[in-house]
Amino acid sequence: MDAIVTGGAGFIGSHVAEILLEQGHKVLVIDDLSGGFEANVPSGADFEKRSVLDPLDPIFQSYRPNVVYHLAAYAAEGLSHHIPVFNFMNNTVATANVLSAAYRAGAKHFVFTSSIAAYGHPHDAEPFDEMAACEPCDPYGAAKLACENYIRSFESYFGGPSFTIFRPHNVFGPCQNISDPYRNVVGIFMSRALQKKPMPVFGDGSQTRSFSYITSVARCIAEASTTPAARNAVINVGGDESMSVLVLAGEIAKVMGVPLDIRWLPSRKEVQSAHCNHDLAYRIFPRVYSEMVDIATGLKLMAEFVRQRPIPPLTECPSAIEISDQLPPSWAERLGNPVGSAV
Repeated sequence: MDAIVTGGAGFIGSHVAEILLEQGHKVLVIDDLSGGFEANVPSGADFEKRSVLDPLDPIFQSYRPNVVYHLAAYAAEGLSHHIPVFNFMNNTVATANVLSAAYRAGAKHFVFTSSIAAYGHPHDAEPFDEMAACEPCDPYGAAKLACENYIRSFESYFGGPSFTIFRPHNVFGPCQNISDPYRNVVGIFMSRALQKKPMPVFGDGSQTRSFSYITSVARCIAEASTTPAARNAVINVGGDESMSVLVLAGEIAKVMGVPLDIRWLPSRKEVQSAHCNHDLAYRIFPRVYSEMVDIATGLKLMAEFVRQRPIPPLTECPSAIEISDQLPPSWAERLGNPVGSAV
């Protein structure tokens, strides 16, 4: 099988590309390196440095992939309120561009990583299942849901490619960018621990998430194209174990061997508790889910990885702030935009 992986120099994409290579597939990685690193591209994969907003037909027509795994995106959910145009361009418009090129090149299957953000705020205490109403509460979630709907409508109108849509959540592990201050709380905390600096916590840290170690998430994504039950399905993928941000900070301090040191920040508008039901994923990928790594073990594995490598240069906001109202003060200070000022 020939596969194209967009975002394959990023975190999840690089793991998916590596699994595909291990399974004997030919892989082309497309990435503009705006949030990923060329060192993440696994050995044996072809690599093309290119934005997924650029014309893609020449390379798609040359490569003729059987399957396209579209993982390229700028996934800073909280920041998306303040860069909405950039967010929609790099998620919704980019997905339309990749899907169109995939179709014209004859791809038979399209795998897309959406997000738990498509659900928005929970309506009750139950984890989201795939039948839950999607009411996203930020531009990132809205863009991901728009991509999902477009992929479905594309397949319905043109008769293909078939698709699998995943909604992962709070994934962490080796190769994650620990130098992006706007996303990936596990990476942010580990970076701060390495630098002996306090970990930034918004509000009281009681926000809860089901942090998900990368291996099973990436394997489900990689195996979707060869798993019949995943055809034209939307699937939650990730861990079941709930943990608050404050408890997470304590666990990371332990595995990094530093005292717990918190920089308390004002609360920001965000979902307080976000968790998913994974019954469908368990049924479709039973072997993969039986090997799910728990949070504590995953944190140890990631800590071992980040200790062996230098901290990457800071990955700053990739766009000028479009709306600065309600920008968290710590972000405004970093970006040089006084809160409430016109941009």
